Amino acid sequence: MESNTVTILNEEFENDKTGEKVQGITIIMDGKLKEVVDLLMKNDSSYNNYTEVVRDALFKGINSMIIESKSNL
Repeated sequence: MESNTVTILNEEFENDKTGEKVQGITIIMDGKLKEVVDLLMKNDSSYNNYTEVVRDALFKGINSMIIESKSNL
């Protein structure tokens, strides 16, 4: 049975030169999420891997959230 959950692992990294700490995430592509991303990649030949799809989804989602937040002012 396929899952509708998303597994995201959070890690902290430190820049060797500056000492700045940054967050890193790992997204587990499984179940329905994997099916959707596979379909997006199949239907759009500009996508070569999961990272490209997730990158675009992230930016589009953030832009949508910014627009929504501005309309709530």
